[in-house]
Amino acid sequence: MNTSGYTITKKQKTDITQILVTMGIILILSAIFIPIFLLSPFQAQFYRPEGTWVFEAPKSAYLTFSVGLAAVGVFIILGVWLKSAEKFGWFGKVFAGAGFLFSLLTAILSFDYYHYIDKNGVHFNTLFSLQEKHYEWSEIQQARQTVINKMGVMSDDELIFTFNDGIEYSFQLNDNIRKARIAAYYELEEHGVELIRETD
Repeated sequence: MNTSGYTITKKQKTDITQILVTMGIILILSAIFIPIFLLSPFQAQFYRPEGTWVFEAPKSAYLTFSVGLAAVGVFIILGVWLKSAEKFGWFGKVFAGAGFLFSLLTAILSFDYYHYIDKNGVHFNTLFSLQEKHYEWSEIQQARQTVINKMGVMSDDELIFTFNDGIEYSFQLNDNIRKARIAAYYELEEHGVELIRETD
């Protein structure tokens, strides 16, 4: 009796299962540091225009990419387990497949999540938006800088712009934004927008 065909098929399935599980574990473990080394260079190469005062991905973009990548790994492992254990039937496969696709889409969309400031105004693209929004300095209705008090020490928090259409967008006042702050404040003053300082 020839069982070599069965043995080869079983071995191939085992190899694929091991590869998928290993890939899932690698994605989960690397989800912490891959966004740091991948997101910024990619966005600088494909999205950053010339002459920007500051261009960056918000912290939430890194977090979204990290969670999305880890979730892809989790759903790969879950899919392998559901198939090998033969549990939940078609529902389990659909659930794992849908979770995998949504997680992968979320991770991919985080590459399109950024903001920048230049001489023309404020520009940003949010997570689930496929079109960048542009607001000229003349379209800014209000600008606020929030300050937080941590154990008696005052520190900058956010720079918040309110535009003529009522939309608000905030920039975390990190080192990147601080470099563009003088030029941004000059443009605000030139367009008659007073910077309001608020304490949280």
